Amino acid sequence: MGRRRGTLTAAAVLGIASFVLAGCAIVDQFSGRAVEYNLQAEQATQQALLLNVIRASLRRPMQFTSLQSITGTASANASVSGGYTNTHQTPYLNPFSIIPANTNAALARLVTGTGGATASMSGGPTFTVPVLDTQEFYQGILTPVSHQIIDYYVQQGYPQQLLMDLFIAKIEVISTDSPTCDRFTFHNAVRNELQIGQFKALADYLLGSGLSTERASDSVPYGPPISSVHEPLNASDTAKMVEAYSKVSAAGLDIRSDGQNYRLQRRTSRYRFCFALRGRNKPVWLGAPEDEIYCGHFRPSQTTGARPASGQRSTTAAAADAGLCGPASRRQGLPEEGTSSFQGVKLSDAVLQRIARLQEGAAAAGASEDELFPVHRFRNRHVTFRFQTRSVEGILYYLGEITRQHLTPEAGQSRVAQTKTSLHYGSFPPEDCDPFENGGRRQEKTDMVRLGGRRERDVRPYYCENLFRLETNPGPGSFLSVQYDGTTYAIPSEPALAGRSLQVLELIKQLMALHTSAKQLPSSTVISIIGGTSQ
Repeated sequence: MGRRRGTLTAAAVLGIASFVLAGCAIVDQFSGRAVEYNLQAEQATQQALLLNVIRASLRRPMQFTSLQSITGTASANASVSGGYTNTHQTPYLNPFSIIPANTNAALARLVTGTGGATASMSGGPTFTVPVLDTQEFYQGILTPVSHQIIDYYVQQGYPQQLLMDLFIAKIEVISTDSPTCDRFTFHNAVRNELQIGQFKALADYLLGSGLSTERASDSVPYGPPISSVHEPLNASDTAKMVEAYSKVSAAGLDIRSDGQNYRLQRRTSRYRFCFALRGRNKPVWLGAPEDEIYCGHFRPSQTTGARPASGQRSTTAAAADAGLCGPASRRQGLPEEGTSSFQGVKLSDAVLQRIARLQEGAAAAGASEDELFPVHRFRNRHVTFRFQTRSVEGILYYLGEITRQHLTPEAGQSRVAQTKTSLHYGSFPPEDCDPFENGGRRQEKTDMVRLGGRRERDVRPYYCENLFRLETNPGPGSFLSVQYDGTTYAIPSEPALAGRSLQVLELIKQLMALHTSAKQLPSSTVISIIGGTSQ
């Protein structure tokens, strides 16, 4: 009997120990849960961005939150007590119908025991979701996107038409050699078909002419002039002078001499728009502007008086043109007070003809005179371009208007906003992308014409793709969806319909992170969710 009791107790302990060991193994294997947290964070971040685009499409206030941290927890607990209950009589009298006089004498042995076991496992994430409503955060997302950020994305190879659609809010054009100082603003506004059509025509022309960005080194005078001393120095003074030079260099300053005095200058890196040259020939259709307009020809501040190459418009002449109709202090392509500008450029006949064709249909539909770009007044004129960039919040509202025009248009037909990719230098699309023609899907086109007066066509393909697109009540298979106010919104699962939608969300996510620092995050309540409990 002793062997039987020991056997049962060992089996109970062995079963509980096996359960505990299995629970510990499950808890220790956290790699799958960590990957799941990553996937859940992806959905949470992108859904939060998508929610604000939807709010913007409905013209409701946006609300910003951030998934700041995720901490996973897991535990396994177990307890065991062994034994059993076994009652029998010795000797066995009942089978023989013998009833003893004293019952206690018949129960010679009584064995009792108890047994039982419990085990549990639990786990779940602890995460922090701060509400982004600080002054610093809104200062960040309301600040126009810097030229440095635009230059980074250009150098990384993002489609420049996509970047222009997202980042450029408007382009002002001023006829600088016109006696009437004509000016017109091209608005990148999708809610007006004429405005967006004229803007796209100008954008295609600038990109076909090589519009790009670059990082340029410049030197800015720092402090007052220092008179030069030609007296011989002793060893001590020479050592002090060397030490001073070393400190100046470590502070990022240079010492320059103009022949009479010395001047401290601070070395800086500046980012600007410029026209990239392809090959040896310059784009003649731009009207032979000064060399500084081209990438790689930036003149630092102390050499702005250098003479331009033969046949080029001098800086003085460009300034004189700009002085007729506006300030002449702006450097070519450099940002100043939220805008950057080019001077001394001409619009080719190709872009003017495309805008004129677009205006014929708009005029017939009753467009006002103020909305029409005055083509005849800008023909054969030198102009100044002024670019104004959007803020992060402006980009969100822009995507909201795109969604509104597609899902709930205020007037006219539902329209999908498309962008062009794989445009070629020296070529120009004679028409804009037509989403009604291609069914709102990715389309390959080969109808570009050559700039510069050549009549042959460019048969190399370019593509029309959806810039951003959402659907309501989607079918199964949507990668990203979110519910808002009783409606489900999703990016289409078909790549030809989704276009660049996910790439645009990625850009916005990065811009939001660049405009939000750890010091700017407000304090928030920690929300804990414990799940996966079993007993």
